[in-house]
Amino acid sequence: MISKDIDLIKEMLQMQAKLDEAIMKEYGLEEIEEEKLNMAILDEIGELTHELKANWCWWKKTQAPVDDAKVLEELVDVWHFILSYTNKFNDGVSMFDTGVVYFNQDYEFYSSKMNFDKTAFTNMLSMLIESWFDRLAVLTVITEHLGFTIEQVYSAYCDKNKVNYQRLESGY
Repeated sequence: MISKDIDLIKEMLQMQAKLDEAIMKEYGLEEIEEEKLNMAILDEIGELTHELKANWCWWKKTQAPVDDAKVLEELVDVWHFILSYTNKFNDGVSMFDTGVVYFNQDYEFYSSKMNFDKTAFTNMLSMLIESWFDRLAVLTVITEHLGFTIEQVYSAYCDKNKVNYQRLESGY
C-alpha cells in the first residue's frame, strides 16, 4: 500500500462524511444506526457478488460473463457504506493519524491471506459485516483481488458521489 493510496482513501472518507451529513440533514436524521449501516453493506455485497456470478455460478450455462465496469460500480457502492461505517465507528480520517501502521499491518495480513487461502475471498466479504475495526483494510484487499486499484475506485467513487448528490437534490 503506497501513501498515495492512503491519501485517496482519506479523501474519500472526507467526501463520504460530507455526503452523509447532507443526507442526514435532508432526512432529519441525527445518526445512522449501526444495524442499518450493516444491512446496507450486506445489500451492496449481494449486488457485488451478483455481478461476479459468472465466476462462481457453475450450474447455469446461460450466465452472462462478468462485466468489470458493473463490478466496479457495485464495489464502489460497498466502499460508500464502509467509508460511512469507518467515519462513524472508527474515527474516519483520524484513524490514519494514529493508526496508519495498524491499517498497513491489517492490509498486509489480509493481503497475504488472500494469496494462500482458497476461501479467503468469501471469508473477507463476510468480514465486511462481522469485523468492526479492520473493514477498510479488508475492503482494500478485496478491491485489489478483484483487479482494481485504489485510483480506479477513487475515480469511480467521485463519479458516484456526484450522482448521489444529484439524487439527494431530486428527492431520490
